[in-house]
Amino acid sequence: MKTSIPFVFTYLFCISMNICAQNLIPNPSFELANRMPEKKGNSINRANYWIAPKAYSDYYYKGSGKGRSCGTPKNIFGRQTPHTGDAYAGICIRKKYVEYIETKLIVPLTKDKEYRIEFYISKAERTLGSVKEFGVLFTNKNIWGVTTRGIEEKPQVNFINPKGYKDKKNWTKLSAVYKAEGGETVIIIGHFDYKLSEGKCIVFDHYYIDDVSLTPINEKTDSVVTNEVTDSIPKIYSPKIGETVRLKNIFFTTNNSELLTASFIELDRLVQFLSKSKNINTTILISGHTDNTGNEDQNITLSEARAQSVADYLVLKGINKLRINYNGYGSSNPVTTNDTNEGKQQNRRVEFIINKN
Repeated sequence: MKTSIPFVFTYLFCISMNICAQNLIPNPSFELANRMPEKKGNSINRANYWIAPKAYSDYYYKGSGKGRSCGTPKNIFGRQTPHTGDAYAGICIRKKYVEYIETKLIVPLTKDKEYRIEFYISKAERTLGSVKEFGVLFTNKNIWGVTTRGIEEKPQVNFINPKGYKDKKNWTKLSAVYKAEGGETVIIIGHFDYKLSEGKCIVFDHYYIDDVSLTPINEKTDSVVTNEVTDSIPKIYSPKIGETVRLKNIFFTTNNSELLTASFIELDRLVQFLSKSKNINTTILISGHTDNTGNEDQNITLSEARAQSVADYLVLKGINKLRINYNGYGSSNPVTTNDTNEGKQQNRRVEFIINKN
């Protein structure tokens, strides 16, 4: 294959389901959009992986949104710079009316394991009153089509501020520890205090929400993963020529080439990169690697099968198969020692080399 100036992308994957310190929230800062928000439609459903439990409303703001009502930092409710990036969500709260945002977790929660839930809120400028409570509900099913009066289930996590959340200038971090019941797959964030919502104290409120995270805590973690995994969604690809970028969050079933669904979010970013018009004439070589555990012939077979799984996913997402090549190298090209578990984890990887023709 003709090779010229390469971009190298390294995907670090875990053989087991141990994804220590990984953010289990997809698109946590709302940067990824399936459609840009606009005046006639700026529902949170336009942010990838997020939905509104109700069949309407719940807001989505992004810097490049079409129209003044749905952009950042300025929008219909005032002005606020995103906590990070150029996007955030929004919910309205008033008498007998509440809104929420909802997403499916990357992996189900483990029974009795503790997780830290964090997100940031900011009260919109052009709203009155304030609420004293924000809640987080974990459940094992999507909730859809609820009434304006709100979700009946009680949240497991409550954030209470007796004086009300009134800060319009800054972002307020809400953080708590949640001990999982086991099997939770969905998270819903919003206002759950129905008595307050039905009282006279709320005229109209709107709150922005940004940078949602849910990470496992109080467990022995792998230093490689802990130090490197900071977001379940990688930032937009902008590598320099010849730069090696080590990426995370590619997962396979143990001793198998089947990609876990938790991998799709990051692979979709690669698809977006390859699909850009300026990159349409590039080719990609996918290389699979293992550690030195077990039989080398089996390692070669497994590493090639995993590289092929990634290639197949790209084709499924519309990348021309003529642009894709893949190889498996077993344990022949380690990047560090195989004498430690940490080293073995680094050596188990899939690499992408993108070449310009």
